[in-house]
Amino acid sequence: MKFIGKAFLVLVFVFLFIPFLFATSAKFQFLSPDFWINSFRAGDVYPKLETVLSKELQRQAKVGETSAQEARLWTGILSSGTIKDIVEKNLKLTLDFANGKVNEQKFYIPFEKLPKGLLPADISATTGNTISPAELAKLVSPQAGQTQIQNQNLAKGGVNALVSWIVSFILLLGVLLLVYLITDPGARLTTAGVGLILSSLLTMAIVTLGNIWSKGASQLMTADAETAAQLLGTLAPPVMKSMFALWRNIAFGTLILGIVLLFVKKPSGVAKKKAKKARKTTKK
Repeated sequence: MKFIGKAFLVLVFVFLFIPFLFATSAKFQFLSPDFWINSFRAGDVYPKLETVLSKELQRQAKVGETSAQEARLWTGILSSGTIKDIVEKNLKLTLDFANGKVNEQKFYIPFEKLPKGLLPADISATTGNTISPAELAKLVSPQAGQTQIQNQNLAKGGVNALVSWIVSFILLLGVLLLVYLITDPGARLTTAGVGLILSSLLTMAIVTLGNIWSKGASQLMTADAETAAQLLGTLAPPVMKSMFALWRNIAFGTLILGIVLLFVKKPSGVAKKKAKKARKTTKK
């Protein structure tokens, strides 16, 4: 019966390990502007985005969804440098708000790079290059604005991610403690080590499959693919590569710890050796 209980707890630990990895990425990667900025730069994302957007504007002009003049205008505006400027500054503004570093959400728009008359006068007259979500909704469409609930949820993003990470970590420790308590003294560390090793192997398998998928997503960057598919093939691979680099490091650390636990001297074994020595001494 104990064996079934231990096997069940080990499986629970292994399957809880994956949510823990996601919680770790959410807290220490996804909420960090540097994670996104470094990933996009390493993946040479901005020139690729310029190419994708330029092709889409040409397609729209060809089928009559936009005029050739507008297509040329936006093609000139959306250079890789401008895209980089917009993406990185908006990432920082949004994630600073999510992490509670600022009390109000703002969006960045490089007004000085846009032709005069392109934006409504009340928005283009805004001091600086930042606008509120309400002003952005006016600029794009009424449906683009955030609701108050969405805004509040984003503001609590950092706190929610931290709570999720702490809860997932405590659950893992709790399962390991239960494994330790229900296992016989001589095999307590061994059973925990098996759980850690299995978790690391599952993580490595997910990382391998994820990297294979990323390579497939990169192949979506073809001229014949839909724009959405090209954007996915541009943005997803560098982000997943950075995320899986952290997962791989955690998996290696967990694997080493698990192997170490397998070779640690068991308390019962140590006690038996001491007893044998005591008997030999008594006989002499």
